Amino acid sequence: MSPETVPAVVVFAPVQRDAATLGQVIGEDGLRAETCADAASFYDALAGTPLFAVMTEEGVARCSLEDLSGILRRQPPWSDMPLLVLADADHRRIDNNRFVNLAEIGNVTLLTRPVARLSLVMALRSARRARQLQFAVRDQLAELANHAAQLASTVAERTRELQAEVAERRRAEQSLAEARRLESLGQLTGGIAHDFNNILQVVTGSETLLRMLLNPLPDQRVLRALQSIRRAADQGASLTQQLLAYARRQPLANVALDLRRQLHAVSDMMRHMLGPEVQLHLHIAPGLWPVLADPSQLDAALLNLAGNARDAMPHPGRLVLAARNRVLPDAALPEGAHLAGEFVEICVTDNGHGMSAETAQSAFEPFFTTKPFGQGTGLGLSQVYGFAVQSKGLAFIRREDSGTTVGILLPRSEEVLHAPAARPARTAHGIDGLHVLYVEDDPDVAEVTAIMLESLGASVTRADSADAAVRLDLSEVDAVLSDVMMPGELDGIGLARWLSAHHPRLPVVLTSGYVLEPERLQGLKVQFVRKPCAIAALADALIKALKHTVRN
Repeated sequence: MSPETVPAVVVFAPVQRDAATLGQVIGEDGLRAETCADAASFYDALAGTPLFAVMTEEGVARCSLEDLSGILRRQPPWSDMPLLVLADADHRRIDNNRFVNLAEIGNVTLLTRPVARLSLVMALRSARRARQLQFAVRDQLAELANHAAQLASTVAERTRELQAEVAERRRAEQSLAEARRLESLGQLTGGIAHDFNNILQVVTGSETLLRMLLNPLPDQRVLRALQSIRRAADQGASLTQQLLAYARRQPLANVALDLRRQLHAVSDMMRHMLGPEVQLHLHIAPGLWPVLADPSQLDAALLNLAGNARDAMPHPGRLVLAARNRVLPDAALPEGAHLAGEFVEICVTDNGHGMSAETAQSAFEPFFTTKPFGQGTGLGLSQVYGFAVQSKGLAFIRREDSGTTVGILLPRSEEVLHAPAARPARTAHGIDGLHVLYVEDDPDVAEVTAIMLESLGASVTRADSADAAVRLDLSEVDAVLSDVMMPGELDGIGLARWLSAHHPRLPVVLTSGYVLEPERLQGLKVQFVRKPCAIAALADALIKALKHTVRN
């Protein structure tokens, strides 16, 4: 500690000669003396942080014991300031009780006068060393307090980080649990839809055969009954398609879409659905990227959203269909925080009554609906969710101040946009004379479908599994029609891959209402027909497969 920073020694000696002498001795010892003229200035100096204090008995006489006691008791915990008192050796002149009481409240050293110079210097040095030790303790306590504050700050910061980590982990666990729950629901609904599609295939096929057998129909009652069967089968097929969309178990015909053109086209259908009491506004950002998606499923998703919004809005209502480019992750779109890359965001926003948090959490579940009984299937939003996720995107619900926004994120397509190919003209007898190997494990579906193919002139060889089909002689077979979901080592997709390797010139058509892993169809040069399907759709698929094989 430099001399300039060493605190002064406070001196209170009312006798001028005593004050001068003490100041000289203190100065010669390298210290700085602060001489006080009266008790008030002495009190003020003591209230600071002096090195120590020296006073004569005349100074003691001019001080109040209570005032000194109060000042000394207000010292910080580390401080016990030394106080040197010089008094005459004549006991008759010393107030013994006063000095005894003073010693009880402070660190007092009593020196009798006359005092030898050396004794005074040694007493001053002793007081200085004691006080410097106290200052060292003060500095150490301050350093410890600083370390404690830093430690507390570090602990608080780490605690906040841990709390954030725990909260994030809980959110992740909840998201994982929700994803697993939705996946389980998807597997359940997909399995039900698969079995139901086979039933519907028998119904639609039998209805078609009845029309053929009864043609021309003489009785209008029979015709109306057949029409009712067809309508019911079509409704059932629509329901199963929505279930499979939620389960993400249907193959998508993904193509590069000009989204601006697609949205303008579907907006006409939306306006027709909404009616005159709901205004539809399009907000499509310029430079909209093309997306990779199934156009029919996109149209179905947007029409489902329009129907839900119409039912949720008062009349007149307002619906906004908006689209813009997004590069994720984007802080402005927290719902897509787990996605990365270039996407197009499509939002449908209504001005209806909105959703509660509980409703929004369950809205994507199949068969969940808040509509009165008989006014909704609860499959509209589940189809939207399944379509978006299977398209490698996302569907989300955002609660607005007034109304609800349902958004769909679809990945940007790098493919070149192509105009839709013209649909080939349907040929009623295009498969006449064709030898078809038909692979189907459900005997009822196999029987009805085989009869329909034979009614168009094709000859049919049946196999009840893909494993059985690969053991057959295929030299006389012109085309293979196979179900996808079958027991055994090979399913329909496995059979298609085996045929591609061993009979690459043999055209293949796959038909199913449920595909466990639709991505396995990628790269296969096959035609695909969704169950339940009409005989004309099967014939078209076989003709397309044959033409594709001839071109290659």
